[in-house]
Amino acid sequence: MMPSTKRFRIRPAGLAAGLLALTVAAPTVAAAQQPTAPPLSIELPGQPEGLVDRVVAVAGDSLILLSQLSNEMLVLAAQGVEFPPDPQGMRQAALDVLESMINVQLLLQEAQRDTTLALDDAEVDARIQAQVDAVQNQLGGPAQLQAAIEADGMTVAEYRETLRTRIRQNLMRDLYLRRQFLDLPPVAITEEEMRELYESQRASLQERPEILSLEQVVIPATPPDSMWDRARTELDSLVARIQLGEDFADVAQEASDDPGSGANGGDLGWFRRGAMVPEFDAVAFRMPDGVISEPFRSSYGWHVLRVDRQRPGEVKARHILVRPESGPDDMGDTLERAQEIGDRLAAGENAQALADEYGHQDGIPVRLPRVSRDAIGESLPPGYEPALADAAEGDVIPPFELDFNGPFVAVMRVNEIREAGEFTFEDVEDQIRERLQEQKNMERIWQGLRDRAFVDIRF
Repeated sequence: MMPSTKRFRIRPAGLAAGLLALTVAAPTVAAAQQPTAPPLSIELPGQPEGLVDRVVAVAGDSLILLSQLSNEMLVLAAQGVEFPPDPQGMRQAALDVLESMINVQLLLQEAQRDTTLALDDAEVDARIQAQVDAVQNQLGGPAQLQAAIEADGMTVAEYRETLRTRIRQNLMRDLYLRRQFLDLPPVAITEEEMRELYESQRASLQERPEILSLEQVVIPATPPDSMWDRARTELDSLVARIQLGEDFADVAQEASDDPGSGANGGDLGWFRRGAMVPEFDAVAFRMPDGVISEPFRSSYGWHVLRVDRQRPGEVKARHILVRPESGPDDMGDTLERAQEIGDRLAAGENAQALADEYGHQDGIPVRLPRVSRDAIGESLPPGYEPALADAAEGDVIPPFELDFNGPFVAVMRVNEIREAGEFTFEDVEDQIRERLQEQKNMERIWQGLRDRAFVDIRF
C-alpha cells in the first residue's frame, strides 16, 4: 500500500547484528522449539536435594515455580547466554531472570484485562504453522519432530496448543506495549548516558564500512488526464463485479495494482491514522464495517476500500488500487525535468529547495540517512545500487528510474564519502539514543505495573 512515510524504507547499516542492543525482558518461545529439553537441568542455589518443585515468586495473580525459572534459564543457555559458575553468581543471575519473568507475567495480565486488544486468529494460526515448520526443518523432518514431541510426553495437538498459548501471549504483549509506548511522554536522554553506553560496547563493534551521505529529488511521472479517466473506468467495472456478488478479496487478488496487498486479496492488516496517505485515511476512518467506499483518488491512482474491523485508533481494511498508466511521452517529460534538477544540483543549489519546486514525492526523504556502500542493495529500495555503484564524493548521479508503487525518476548528489574505519560515537548516536529511550520507557512500564500489583519473591 501507500504509507505516507513508510513506503521508502531504509535499514540502518554498519552495525553488526546485536551490537548496542539493550536487553528488554520478554517471554521466549524457544522452550516450545525444544520439546526434548529436560526441566530443572540447571541446578539453582537453595534447591534442596530431592525437591520436586516450589513457588519462587508471586506476580499478581500468577505463581512462578522453580521448575519454570530453571527451564527459562535452560532456554537462555541454549540461546548462548553464559551463567556464572559460582553459586553466588548463579543466584544473582537466577534472581535477574526471575525479575524478568515477573515483569512479563504482570504485563500479560494487564494486556489480558485490556478488552480493546484483539488478536487476529488467522495471524496466530500462520505463526503457529511457521514455528512448526521451522522446528521441523531444524530437527530434520516430520518424523523427527513427532519423535521429539513424544519423547517429551506430549501429543502433536498438545505441542501446537503450547505454541498457540505462547504466540498469543507474545502478540498480546506486543499490542499492549505498542499502545503504551504511544501514550508515554518523551523521555530525556543525556549525552553522558549515550557516551557511556558507546564506550561499554566500543570494543565489540566491527569496523565501519565506507559510508555515503546522499541527497535526492524524486519526482513522479505524471500520466495525462485521459489515463486517469481510463483507470477510473476500470475501477468502476471492478466495483460493479463486487456489487453483483463477486468476493472483494478475489477481485482484489486478480486486478489490484498494489503489489503489496493485491496478492493477499487487498488485505492491508491493521493500521493507525497517519500510516497511509491523507486521502486514504480520510475514507478509512469514517467508514462503517463491511461497506464498500466510493472510488477516491490519491497520487497512487484510484482506490476503493472496505473496512473489515475497527478498534480504538486503528482499522483493518482491504482495498483495490488501479493506477493510471504512464506512456513513453510522460517519462520523457519527467526525464527532462530530472535533468534540469541534476544540472542545478551540480551547480550547488539546495536539494530541499529543488524538491519543493519540482514536486518531490511525499513520504520519500530528500536527505537520506548515511548508508554503507556494501549495503546499498539491502538498505535502499531496488534501483539505487546500480546507480551508486561507482559514485564518488561530489558526484551528481544522472536521472534513473524507480518504482514506488508507480513510475518515478530520481536524481542524487553524493555529499560525502567517509572511508572505512572505526565506528565513532557520531556514527551510532541515533541508534544509541533509540535504544536508551526504549530501555527507559520499558522501565517506566515495568514500574507502573509493579506499583499496581502484588509481587512476592520467595527465592
